[in-house]
Amino acid sequence: MRKIMLLVGSCLMLLAVLAAPSAATAQSHGYPQTAYNVQYGNSYVKGNLIWYNRSVQVGGELRAASGCRDVVYTVYPPAGNNTILSREERSACNGTVGHGFTMSANVPGGAGRVYVDLYENGVLREWVICIPTGC
Repeated sequence: MRKIMLLVGSCLMLLAVLAAPSAATAQSHGYPQTAYNVQYGNSYVKGNLIWYNRSVQVGGELRAASGCRDVVYTVYPPAGNNTILSREERSACNGTVGHGFTMSANVPGGAGRVYVDLYENGVLREWVICIPTGC
């Protein structure tokens, strides 16, 4: 009986691993994925960007070690154009908050870069600029 339970448990774990979408799924389908990490003291925002043809998928978490922090994601078209295509803001106070959403980049060539800005009390503290090949 014990061997059957171990076998069933192993099969269920294998099925869960095979069925779960992996971080490489987007990459394997030809869409670049970029990891980002912006830190200020013990607070941070980190996650991944997936660059589709006309949008960018954002997944991440924002940690406010104490007080409140905001992260602002801003999408721009390819180099040479400073028109903002979309902007999203997320907040966390005294803890960690996960987030995920898709940002529009509905122009030929899609998004060229994403700015990830970390604010403390309305003051920009740290940032990173990401492109499809890295941050």
